[in-house]
Amino acid sequence: MSILTWNDQLLVGIENVDSQHRHLVELINRLDELNAVGADLQTVVDTVKQLVDYTVYHFQDEEQLMTDVGFNPRMQAEHCQQHQDFIDKVRQVHIQAQSDISVISKDLLDFLVDWLCHHILKTDKLMAISLKQGVDAAQVSIDRDEHVDILHSNLYSALRESEERFKELADHLPALIWVTNPKNLPIFCNRFWFKTFNIERGFVDRRQWLNTIHPDDRDKVVEAYQQAAAELTKFKIQYRLCTADAKEIWILETAVPRVRKNGEFAGLMGCGMDISTQKQAEATLLKINQQLEERVAERTQALTEANRTLELEKNQQTLLNQQLQETQAHLVQAEKMASIGQLAAGVAHEINNPLGYIYSNLNSLKQYIQELTDVAELAERLAGQLPDNHPDALAFKQFKQTVDLAFVKSDAADLVEESLEGANRAKKIVQDLRDFSRIDKQDRGMFDLEAGIDATLNIVNNELKFKAAVIKEYGGIKPFECVGAQLNQVFMNLLVNAAQAIPDFGKITVRTGYQDADWVWVEIEDTGQGMSEATRARIFDPFFTTKPVGKGTGLGLSLSYKIIQDHHGRIEVESVVGQGTRFRIYLPTSALANK
Repeated sequence: MSILTWNDQLLVGIENVDSQHRHLVELINRLDELNAVGADLQTVVDTVKQLVDYTVYHFQDEEQLMTDVGFNPRMQAEHCQQHQDFIDKVRQVHIQAQSDISVISKDLLDFLVDWLCHHILKTDKLMAISLKQGVDAAQVSIDRDEHVDILHSNLYSALRESEERFKELADHLPALIWVTNPKNLPIFCNRFWFKTFNIERGFVDRRQWLNTIHPDDRDKVVEAYQQAAAELTKFKIQYRLCTADAKEIWILETAVPRVRKNGEFAGLMGCGMDISTQKQAEATLLKINQQLEERVAERTQALTEANRTLELEKNQQTLLNQQLQETQAHLVQAEKMASIGQLAAGVAHEINNPLGYIYSNLNSLKQYIQELTDVAELAERLAGQLPDNHPDALAFKQFKQTVDLAFVKSDAADLVEESLEGANRAKKIVQDLRDFSRIDKQDRGMFDLEAGIDATLNIVNNELKFKAAVIKEYGGIKPFECVGAQLNQVFMNLLVNAAQAIPDFGKITVRTGYQDADWVWVEIEDTGQGMSEATRARIFDPFFTTKPVGKGTGLGLSLSYKIIQDHHGRIEVESVVGQGTRFRIYLPTSALANK
């Protein structure tokens, strides 16, 4: 995050001045970033020197500009004094920073942002208005606070406040909080870190830090830090500290890399916890476990027979629970589909009423437009019989040109025809929706299987049209007795699964035919990814799915299998990985279906 963000609010309207201001903002942001990542002293001092040199150049250019145009002498003197005060301040900090780099964050950055915002938005903007409008600067007034609150308070103060709050919070946490620079040297460590490592608070020498780590763990810790810096990955590590009284302290540490905007490594930041008590407990627990294992081994032989009996009872109960779970799942899914079907039927009913009078009104409108067209043609013939200079003839001619009568007559009829076509399509969708749901006919009844497939295809059209071309090869199946709404549900599950199995765009073929006089079959074939033998063996198991978590329940094919069984039919599947899958359903049409 930049300490200052350049935007149009900082523009004064003089191109070279705005360009130099933008570069000043970049230098200040650069200085803030170096301070934040803990750059070495010389780099920071050199950047402050660049800021001083460029500011001197910018002020000289700006003062020469005011002299050339005869700027208000009094205000020019005040302007130049502000420049000199700024240079004196930055040079002073430049000298102090060579021995105490903390003055950058404590003093200079606050001063730079505050001075730059106020100077640009007041003094320089007042100068620019005076130069561009050719008026005395003393006569120009500007609203100083209009943008300063936004730029200064929201961008910078919030950043500084959050940094200070972080440090204050870190100092009160009973955990090791630390931040390093790109050379893996600590640039911030909280109070608990210094206390745990038994190092005096202040500058941390790398040797001090490493010497506190147990000799057997030092290489492991250094390697973890180096790997995180090279690969920009987080890590978690456990290591030991050696205290002055030869006591070991176990630390569990988690660290993440700090990355600059340009992708460069800026250091690490981490958090460590004292887990010595946990380690002692683990050692004690390990000893207790060894004792328990010895005692358990003595009793294992006696419990083996009892376990066998319990295992048999457990298997029987598991089987019963599985059967109960499957039955419950089927009931829930069936109730869900019944609710969806009821909702679909209600929606279809509610849409059908307004659709009826829309369709009727469009037919009436079509007749009215034809009659109006006849009237217009009659008026055109009557106007043609009048002399050319007759007022009515002239008025009609003017009206005809204004409204483009010929286009209106042609387009009005086309609009009505298109609207009627749309109404017919909507009417067909509503009818298919009602046929698909058939909540009022869940009992067995005569069902047109191919019409049911067509209705289902219309309902799931949005699922299919972008994934596959649908090819229908019907064998002319006559209506037979069954529960049509349930079969529609089976067709919908198979069609949606077929579309989802196609990665890009493919083909879905739906076929029907007779198997002897008493059996019909329905076949749905896709050109999708296909299934392995292991997957195909489980597709009808409840809750089994190959879809990602949240994308499928694993009940669609299980419910379809049960519906076909309830109809005394059977379902077969053939699949080849990379080529596609074909489901074939056999249904009885004779008295067998009623058994």
